[in-house]
Amino acid sequence: TPITGITSLGQVLSDNYDKFDEKQRRSIIDDIARSGERLNSLASNLIDLSKLSTLKYNFTFDEINLSELVLSRAEECKKLYMQDSSTKKENKSTLALKAQEDIIIKCDQYYISRTIDNLIINAIQYCKDGEIVINLSSDDKKVEFSVSDSGIGIPDNELINIFGAFTVSSRTRTPAGGRGLGLALCKKVIDLHKGIIKAQNNKNNKGITFTFLLAK
Repeated sequence: TPITGITSLGQVLSDNYDKFDEKQRRSIIDDIARSGERLNSLASNLIDLSKLSTLKYNFTFDEINLSELVLSRAEECKKLYMQDSSTKKENKSTLALKAQEDIIIKCDQYYISRTIDNLIINAIQYCKDGEIVINLSSDDKKVEFSVSDSGIGIPDNELINIFGAFTVSSRTRTPAGGRGLGLALCKKVIDLHKGIIKAQNNKNNKGITFTFLLAK
């Protein structure tokens, strides 16, 4: 899907460059850039999932401030995936972060960052006009991170398989163009950290919440 967006829009721009005004050219270029970012995400997920599936990758466990990491990743995902209000493709959802301060945990920072990114991006893509809430908390034994949205959700009978590679919900195949790698990578990363990841539909069938738990 991202490759199609890049090649088709690139060809349209090439064939009709002089016919378009500056606003139209800018819109097409922005669409190509977004498709490029999605392609980069797809390729990165595929490569990372492949590495972890070989069981030869050794995590680098360091003590990190998870609170600061979640804040920085949330800001970056918002900047890249929630469109500017000046574009016609504006994402009108709100994103709220509720994070306990200074949660220190030992983990592989790169792969935990990738997991956080995938869960936030997933919520943004499937919640176009609602609320996305990111929560981070901890107690003496565990750390809990969750992303909840009021988007299209997932049918209950599909939740058990949603973390499978190339598995896409029936609600997201056509309208959102899901690729089925991000959640599979999340599951692999959390499993290798000896944690738990789960998905649960919200009450009143309004969106879904993804949660992972890691031992302290």
